[in-house]
Amino acid sequence: MENGRERAEARRGLLEVVLAMAFAGSSVVVGKLLATRVPVFLSVELSLCAALVAILPAQWARRQELRLLGRRELAYMLLQALFGIVLFRVLTLYGLHFTTALSAGIITSAAPAVMALLASTLMRERLSPGAVAGLALCVVGLLAVNLRGLSPGPGRGSLGGNLLVLAATVCEALLTIFRKRSGGRIGSVTNTTVLVGISAVLMLPFALGDLGRFPLRQIDPVAWLSILYYGAVATVIAYVLWGHGALRIPANRTGIATAALPVTAVILSALVLGEPLQPTHVAGSVTVIAGIIVANF
Repeated sequence: MENGRERAEARRGLLEVVLAMAFAGSSVVVGKLLATRVPVFLSVELSLCAALVAILPAQWARRQELRLLGRRELAYMLLQALFGIVLFRVLTLYGLHFTTALSAGIITSAAPAVMALLASTLMRERLSPGAVAGLALCVVGLLAVNLRGLSPGPGRGSLGGNLLVLAATVCEALLTIFRKRSGGRIGSVTNTTVLVGISAVLMLPFALGDLGRFPLRQIDPVAWLSILYYGAVATVIAYVLWGHGALRIPANRTGIATAALPVTAVILSALVLGEPLQPTHVAGSVTVIAGIIVANF
């Protein structure tokens, strides 16, 4: 009975992480829209402010949880905020200045492998046969998704932009590692609120520098909508789902679930930005989904 309940919790956790990564994948496309309209630090700060406004009502009902935060939790939350939000977003948005959203989706394909490697080396988690098979399917699927984008052509991203996005992918993987190391004594809503608050404070001096050169009146409606989506959906909903689900499954399985991020980014790049979507991308997406299912059973 207990094992059945634990399996159900693990499946629910996996679903939450997959949904969170899908929202995170959509942020790549939104980030591309922002990268050409608003300076990086200012856009990140405004999206964090939007996230705080969106989550504070839910946090008010859980304000007692803040008393559970000790030095250890705060130290790990600082690391989560620095790597998982600040550096991840800054590196991604700067990378999107020099590469396409489709190329960014290609680079984030490294997320499952990076997470599995970090989970194995930093948390000493062993990869089960199912996880290995699921990871293999994800790699095959992601290779198919990215096959077209890796060919030479005008739509290919620059090496510098791709390296920035790759560095952002490593930062995103560290977010899950630090979250699991923190002990999980507080809920995902409080965890997200504190992370966003810390990140907003870290970003403020740099955002003020951008604001001196780029006043708010220059932000167009598309950019404002992108900022609101980045804050309320790609931050609040995604991080709450991730923070809740990541504690219920092993870190290596969480890494495999992050394959949903590049798949979503590639598909939305085609639908929203008009970047070419090929049959190989569709076939690869199906294979990635199969890999996530195999890894969970």
